[in-house]
Amino acid sequence: MARVFLAVLQVFIVSTTIADDMPMTAREHGLMLGSPPAAGKLVTIENFLQPPYNRWSLRHLREVVPTRNVAVGESVAALGNRPIELSALQVSFPDGRTTAVGDWLEAAYTDGFIVLHQGDVVYERYLNDHTATTQHLMFSVTKSFTGTILLMLMEQGRVDADKLVAEYIPELEKSAFGNATVQHMLDMTNSIHYIEDYYNPDAHITGFLDSMLPGGEGLYANLQTLTEHHEKFSHGDAFHYVTPDPEVLGWIIRRITGGNLADALHEMIWAPLGAEHEGYFWLDFHGVEMAGGGLAITLRDAARFGQMILQDGYYNDRQVISEEIAQRIKTKRNADKFNRYYNDPWFELVADSYHDQWWGYTGVDAVAALGIHGQFIYVNSDADVVIAKHSSDPDAESERVDSETAFIMHAIADYVSK
Repeated sequence: MARVFLAVLQVFIVSTTIADDMPMTAREHGLMLGSPPAAGKLVTIENFLQPPYNRWSLRHLREVVPTRNVAVGESVAALGNRPIELSALQVSFPDGRTTAVGDWLEAAYTDGFIVLHQGDVVYERYLNDHTATTQHLMFSVTKSFTGTILLMLMEQGRVDADKLVAEYIPELEKSAFGNATVQHMLDMTNSIHYIEDYYNPDAHITGFLDSMLPGGEGLYANLQTLTEHHEKFSHGDAFHYVTPDPEVLGWIIRRITGGNLADALHEMIWAPLGAEHEGYFWLDFHGVEMAGGGLAITLRDAARFGQMILQDGYYNDRQVISEEIAQRIKTKRNADKFNRYYNDPWFELVADSYHDQWWGYTGVDAVAALGIHGQFIYVNSDADVVIAKHSSDPDAESERVDSETAFIMHAIADYVSK
């Protein structure tokens, strides 16, 4: 099959940060305007992850790929409103540069940005024709939802974190996952030879994405092709970020519940949470949800999820997840394993830990769900602040996406809490 995503990754290599000119919106690019759109302005399954086409597609994913709804419940959790003007707030980066929050949001390809303090909306902004009712692809923020569902099944006694993956999914017995534990999947500490480099067209992640396209082998089959362990560490020794791990967790969730991942999310989190709008999952062409990066939700519902975690699982007048699970998510673990494999300053200066599909930030009592191209749910217990961000950045990973956003959120949390 033609490797459609090869073109996407090659574009990532040449994409650069816009220093002086503000990014153009999808409308300014002329994407999907006219009947039919002009040549080169049509967003398709071949180009939807490429910039600038992603400025449109991340807000219109279900018009490009197959999806499955996550239904809402009977009640909607109200959000209070207590505006604080943050656009002019000056933030300093470690290298000495300063910026105003509002200017930075525009330059950072932001589609939506919301700040909650003590559960109230204190700042909310939409750009690029994004709205409060639009579901936006969250990429790897999805992993944190998948991890939370798995923790709930563990608490119910339906999944044992210490059991081997092969005991739940015999199809993976001969794969690199078979003799790893469920907890290794949750913490991404399993030994696997896997390259998740969005700038490398020969990386394993390219084949993973190709498996989701028309004619592709599908996610289940792709997981079974991954058979090599990493030569530098054994299961449990080091953190190694690989998207197939939450895909294994998604498979376990489906196997245990007897349903699909969208139903599990609806029943266990979305309906009790009081989400205002439906979400939906990106499916491969075999009907399997992408558990590691395929969830699309609105900005306010992303913030509701973060606020529920902040409030020890109690939200919408009910205990959505247990206090024990919420506290587990907010309590950093595995710091000793976090930078053992990567040996990268970012894994100490910006982030300091990873567990249960959640990241921990350095120097603050804050955890986060992170997604490429600038998706965030940030939960700061010190400041009683939750921040959610939707973006359509041309870069999957960059200084702007991975570092500047963290410093912006820390500064906002510190300012608002005072």
